[in-house]
Amino acid sequence: MMKKIWIILLAVAVFACQPAQKESFTISGTVEGLDEGKVYLQDRIDGLMVNVDSAEIQNGMFHLTGELKHPELFYLNIDGVASRLAIFLENSPIEVYVDAANPSQFTVTGSRAHDIFKGLDEITIPFDERISYDQQEIQNAVRDENNVLADQLRQRSAETERLKKEAITDYVGQYPEHPAAVYIAIRQLSHGLDHEELGKILAIFSEELQGSRYYDDLQQRVVDLERVAIGRPAPDFTLENVDGIEVSLSDFQGKYVLLSFWASWCPYCRVENPNLVKAYEKLASNDFEILGISLDRNHDAWLKGIEEDGLKWPQVSDLEGWRSGPAGLYVIRSIPQNVLIGPDGTIVAKNLKYDELQELIPRLLQPV
Repeated sequence: MMKKIWIILLAVAVFACQPAQKESFTISGTVEGLDEGKVYLQDRIDGLMVNVDSAEIQNGMFHLTGELKHPELFYLNIDGVASRLAIFLENSPIEVYVDAANPSQFTVTGSRAHDIFKGLDEITIPFDERISYDQQEIQNAVRDENNVLADQLRQRSAETERLKKEAITDYVGQYPEHPAAVYIAIRQLSHGLDHEELGKILAIFSEELQGSRYYDDLQQRVVDLERVAIGRPAPDFTLENVDGIEVSLSDFQGKYVLLSFWASWCPYCRVENPNLVKAYEKLASNDFEILGISLDRNHDAWLKGIEEDGLKWPQVSDLEGWRSGPAGLYVIRSIPQNVLIGPDGTIVAKNLKYDELQELIPRLLQPV
């Protein structure tokens, strides 16, 4: 009996002296309809796709391996396939199947993180279809100058958005320990929230996620938003306008100025621009101005968007996309967004809708 115990103890000691096995992921991919080519594993950084690994496709198959501290979202960009594949990776054996002729229907097995990520589709797709329909009808109503119908449709769309966010909040609440749920919260729930509201979203998740990419990002965003909360001094900045002349926020000191963050490539921005144009026509004065801040990267596309939408207010951009300096200062992670700044340089309001803008500005401009 004693001999058996010593053998067991010896085995345990030998095992303990072995180097710890590193966890890793493997991607075994099959590309139907494509015998050869190359596949790139990409990460999205500041809105840009960055290659982090690659593999050759041989006889329609490819393999990628790597290590992750926490599950994260990556993309597969495959030669000969029209669209990228968004895949939530974790340290496990993962199989990917894609038909080169129909890449949107690709399948992923072996990643619980990806299952959580894709599980959201069943919840959001019905909402998104209703919102998309209403947005098109709003455009039609605006074109036909049917303001009553346009306002009704905006209210209905806003209510659909509210219900969608409730459903997403319930969904991520089922996975408080998982980075994929934090990623969903960032992408789907954080738009337009102040630091207190975003703090409530952060509180859904376990603090054990500290150190993971998305939890740390969300936590830092809460801190940054507090820095630019309503009532705080508005950070100054200087950018070039469409003619290459430098314009600073401080140039507008002494008047109310609405910072309008947008881009020519942003469909939601283009839908909202006609409302902003109408508001500007009614409200523009010596005491109120709009300053457009574009997150474009292409100068010509920026100018074309300004012209097509009839934007008459000053426009500036550093053409850095999501790396835009002012976007970073004001913690802008989605567009359209706006920030109203008072004559004394403090932040007065954020993300004002058309009706709110029309009601608030005249009231603020009334003599005391």
